[in-house]
Amino acid sequence: MEKTISYTEVIKGYILRCAGLMELDENTDIFESGIVNSLFIIQLMTFLERDFKIKITMEDLDISNFKSVKTIASFVTRKVSRVN
Repeated sequence: MEKTISYTEVIKGYILRCAGLMELDENTDIFESGIVNSLFIIQLMTFLERDFKIKITMEDLDISNFKSVKTIASFVTRKVSRVN
């Protein structure tokens, strides 16, 4: 659980910085709210692979994995646990 919380904080911080926002609820749908677009999601996936040392595969490219800060953090937690 601790790692998920820190993953959440790191991911949220990245999205806030890139989107120029002051705050973001971790459950907000980042696509429906217009915070991200298809170009940004590529940047986000590159960030996730680099910072969390995971590999995002074609099978991972499901909108449900990237819908909100919370779902992204859960996705990263699952990917990291498979590596370790």
